[in-house]
Amino acid sequence: MNKKLKALVLNSKFLNLSIDDLKNNTNVPIDWHITDASKKEEIRKLLPDFNILVSTSMDISWKNEAKNLEAIFMPGAGWDKIASDAVPEGCVVTNSYEHEVGIAEYVLMSMIALDRELINSHNTFIENNWDYWPARFGPFKELTGRNITVIGLGRIGKKVLEMTNVFGMNNYAVEEFDVQDEVINQLNIKEVVKSNEMTKLISISDFVVVCVPYIESTKGMIGEKEIYSMKNDAFLINPARGPIINEEHLYHALKSNRIAGACLDTWYTYPKGGSDNPKPSEYPFYELKNVILTPHICGSTYGTASRRMKIVAENINNFYNDKPLINVVEELSKYS
Repeated sequence: MNKKLKALVLNSKFLNLSIDDLKNNTNVPIDWHITDASKKEEIRKLLPDFNILVSTSMDISWKNEAKNLEAIFMPGAGWDKIASDAVPEGCVVTNSYEHEVGIAEYVLMSMIALDRELINSHNTFIENNWDYWPARFGPFKELTGRNITVIGLGRIGKKVLEMTNVFGMNNYAVEEFDVQDEVINQLNIKEVVKSNEMTKLISISDFVVVCVPYIESTKGMIGEKEIYSMKNDAFLINPARGPIINEEHLYHALKSNRIAGACLDTWYTYPKGGSDNPKPSEYPFYELKNVILTPHICGSTYGTASRRMKIVAENINNFYNDKPLINVVEELSKYS
């Protein structure tokens, strides 16, 4: 390729951790321009001068200005924030994963924190109250010998079960695609079912972890039937996407103590940029004492950011040298 590459990088607090990894691993001629991802109007004005966009989002308002883009390289996995109609003809879109370790560690952390009632214990103890034990369900239990079901056996689901296997837990999985015997044996999975049978496993599980991607077929897949099939001392953990779980039924199940608790890292409403600071749900989960709420940070580790930017750098190198790209998102790409 003889054309000079000009890349617009939309930066954030998280991506800023790994800008050096992006630059240091790109070994082709390229002009960089780094700007704040929240400044949408400034970005819109800048876009016509660039043929490469490094970003986890693409606003529909940028459609006319984005016509010169030849590639969008995402340092992130989910593409739900990329407006398909804004992607110009002839443009390829790629994403990057590399977040499974950080997310799996977050899941393990939340399992133990929920089960040991860590936050409630802390809040009680700082008021000089020593009398919190035994907790709601009697003496605390260990993870060993408990049942966990992951819904979705992709990179994240596999990494979660790899870690829970070390703790001696009973691993179960829900997966639409066939799972190789090698994977089942390696992760010590006792049973795998399709989603239409998931209540069979949910009903015996102490922990249910949502690990599926957010696509049309997974929207609302954890609804009233699935939530109310859980044991009343079981916990639900969602590091995937908010709308995969029906928020109304989840809220009422938690409020009524129909299920023991939940850890929620992904939400139903997100900031749109600038000073926007919306409530993450129309239901007041923050009033409940049996939930742990975090602002979509489960994969936000330096390791994740670094590995993702190295994937982006490799794709920029490959793009310049007309080599195959990694993780092409066919659903968004419009190249011939």
